Amino acid sequence: MIYQNTVAAPREELSDLITEGATNADQFVGLRILPPAPSKQLTLHVPKITIAQGDLMRATGKKRTPGANFDRRQGAIGDLTATLQQVGEEVLLPDEITLTYEDYFAVEAFYAKDASDRLLRSHEMDVAATVFNTGNFTAKNSLTAYTQANIATMSPVEDILAAIRVVKGLGEAPNTLVIPGIVYDRIRVCTDMRNFVAGSVNPGARVTGNTIQMAFESHGIKNVLIPDAYVNQSELGANANINSIWGTAYIGVLNCQPGQLLAGGIGRTFYWEKEGPLFNIQSYRDEPKKSNVIRALKSTLPSITNSRAGTLIGTQYA
Repeated sequence: MIYQNTVAAPREELSDLITEGATNADQFVGLRILPPAPSKQLTLHVPKITIAQGDLMRATGKKRTPGANFDRRQGAIGDLTATLQQVGEEVLLPDEITLTYEDYFAVEAFYAKDASDRLLRSHEMDVAATVFNTGNFTAKNSLTAYTQANIATMSPVEDILAAIRVVKGLGEAPNTLVIPGIVYDRIRVCTDMRNFVAGSVNPGARVTGNTIQMAFESHGIKNVLIPDAYVNQSELGANANINSIWGTAYIGVLNCQPGQLLAGGIGRTFYWEKEGPLFNIQSYRDEPKKSNVIRALKSTLPSITNSRAGTLIGTQYA
């Protein structure tokens, strides 16, 4: 029944708010690739066991005669040293604005959410730059360039299977594919991927992130992440310069693990726990300006702790 009252009239504007470009958090995947890990210090030192390439997969097999010496090897322990970087900004909310619009929506709550979204986007950029980096992971170009002209001949399935083998050959078990949204749009309609996902078993199946994951599940892939966020990289007040955060250059085949570092995976997002949560939203009063201030900051460092736990496919996208 529609609310009726001769004195109090419903005012829809008090329960609704027009927001241009409302953020969809699903477009961000950075915390699933490099999950958060707290640090008590701004400069952290974490013990790191170093194992030469290939030694991780050695098996004890030398036969020993009674009284003979055992073969010996010596462990090597180093450390990971990293300094967290602090970034942040503030939003000034003059009383005149807050008092004018507080009957329509929670002004501070909205701008706190907006500030949090900006931190999340910043973190996504940090993770993309860290993961899609040939200084951190090996990379091999696709067999055929991922171009529109090669829709019928490109072979992303073979590229992904070969990359999975590369990571397994390094002693790791990849469980995650990271396919940038623009690249996903290209490979999901190519003949190779459509045949692999549908085939003779699932004729008519649509190629989606879920069906790609199911198709590669027997190869250990549990997550297919399709980051699709954009960022305006222009200076404040200048013309917009909007770009895809994850670009088109690579597909990542990775082992991503949450929790303690002993759980493995390619790495973590270290953050300074003494300061507060990963994305820290604060507020304070600036009385000379008769304003409340929303402060958003993060002291973080997305870090690759095991470069053998992943590899990159160069898409040659054009």
